Amino acid sequence: MDEQNPERLLSAALRAQAVGSPGGTPAGHGAPPAPGAPPPPAEVRRRLPVARVLLFALVLGLFAGAVAGVFSTL
Repeated sequence: MDEQNPERLLSAALRAQAVGSPGGTPAGHGAPPAPGAPPPPAEVRRRLPVARVLLFALVLGLFAGAVAGVFSTL
């Protein structure tokens, strides 16, 4: 009857999900990878588009200056 108890099944499933495998160590807690396992993928850091941002700021500044110049001449 213990095997069919829904609370025990849920707790066992959650425990297995947290550990990753029966008898394993929790993932993401500094545990060394299993021997022969491929290394985890390195985080890809995206570079900021600095040139695009500067160009956009320049164009926006020129446009704002042109609009202000047109309004000041009216």
